[in-house]
Amino acid sequence: MQEPLVYVIPKWTELCVDDFKEKSSRLSEVIEEGDRKIYNFETFVSETYHRLYDRQPNRLEDSAIKPENKIWIAIHQQMSELEVFQQFSNRLNGDEFLAGIGTTALCIAIVEMLPEPTEPLEDPEVIRNQLRGIFEALQGQTPNAGLMQKIQQLKQKGLEARLASEAYADSISNAEIETALLIGIAKAEAEMQAIAESLSAYSGSSNYSNETQLKIADKIHLAQRLQASPKLQVIAELAGKKIEIAAKMQRSKVKEGRTEIIGVTTGNDLTRLLPCELVKLTEPALFPIFAKGYIERSLLQRELISREPLAKGPIIICLDSSGSMAGKEEIWSKAIALALLSIAVSQKRHCRILHFTGKVERIDDFAGETPDTNRVIDCIEKFYNGSSTCFTAALTGALASIQQHEQTKKADVVLITDGLDNPSSRFMEQWQADRKKYEFSCYGILITCGNLSNYESTINKLCDRYVEIEDLTDDSAVSECLYGI
Repeated sequence: MQEPLVYVIPKWTELCVDDFKEKSSRLSEVIEEGDRKIYNFETFVSETYHRLYDRQPNRLEDSAIKPENKIWIAIHQQMSELEVFQQFSNRLNGDEFLAGIGTTALCIAIVEMLPEPTEPLEDPEVIRNQLRGIFEALQGQTPNAGLMQKIQQLKQKGLEARLASEAYADSISNAEIETALLIGIAKAEAEMQAIAESLSAYSGSSNYSNETQLKIADKIHLAQRLQASPKLQVIAELAGKKIEIAAKMQRSKVKEGRTEIIGVTTGNDLTRLLPCELVKLTEPALFPIFAKGYIERSLLQRELISREPLAKGPIIICLDSSGSMAGKEEIWSKAIALALLSIAVSQKRHCRILHFTGKVERIDDFAGETPDTNRVIDCIEKFYNGSSTCFTAALTGALASIQQHEQTKKADVVLITDGLDNPSSRFMEQWQADRKKYEFSCYGILITCGNLSNYESTINKLCDRYVEIEDLTDDSAVSECLYGI
């Protein structure tokens, strides 16, 4: 058990922080770097976790805090005095994962703030334990001259070690500590927001709630994976915005399409009354007639019926993974794919994401439920940088998914490409026949550079509807085309 510095850590919290340390290679690296500068840094890490995780931290009495812990007293005191730290810790209370993320960011900032000691600092408590061992071995007997000299040397060494630790603490100002804490909190806030958005984007959801079902080890693994890949972070950030737009359009679609007027009936539902009944409210002489009809439920009103939507076929997303799509085109197309995946999850539809070049490189199938986040990341992370593009291979793979779900109609195929291919006329004819046979829709997103007019006719023949996009920062036309499916 760790010797407390300033705070006593409850047993459960100690188990939580030890578990986080074991699973987080990033925090382990921070501890290693901190211990290189000052011997009890790992204990400080645990106490920081305690302050973020537990609502009421257990501080030692002043008399029980050793003088060599002066640096940790100063840092903890600055934490207590910073209102922003109190607000930060309140948000993290009780969350093992977020407390670990916050601890990591704070301790990185503290490590960077701590100066390199001129000489390695020794732990006075180790020397005290050596002295205790000697006195226990003596069992009350008087030490001989040689042993007495050793005892005096250890006492002097312990005093020097304590004074060196205090001098090290005095070399660091409160302003430096406060700045480090503010930097750490700001980085933690940004990091937690990025992790939340990323895990939400890669879970086929428009919110963070699905991630909370993951085990702590899975959360740490995913967070480290996302932190190690700038590309995944950029995709997630862009996808988050598109998922939000898609969710809004889907909600609007449901609201407008859930009921249908089938006739006129009688009743007293004010939201359904016909204009000829409402006009009675504008004439005082007609109000008694209106009131009588209201009480008797005999006012004329629209008769509505709810239409439950029929189960729809899969959403198949064909992602061009040829070399010409490298860079911002890849990022953008995969953000669109994640938005479409979120629609599939919300509609409980099967979703296939297919990467293609001159052939089908990879196929990932997701059932109409919250997908495994790691599988989604595996799918989105891949890019094949192919030397050619083949629509025939991609659309044949899409058709295979439709045929596997033939019992459901109204599938949607989305082809996202820079358009550099010309399928054979034979395939084009067969594709048109299959579209009619299986009753699915095909949408094309053609990323242009302003010189692809020769390929517009190809996309037009393959798709029910297609959108050309030259400026990837303005894709409102794509939203209108896709997010209502």
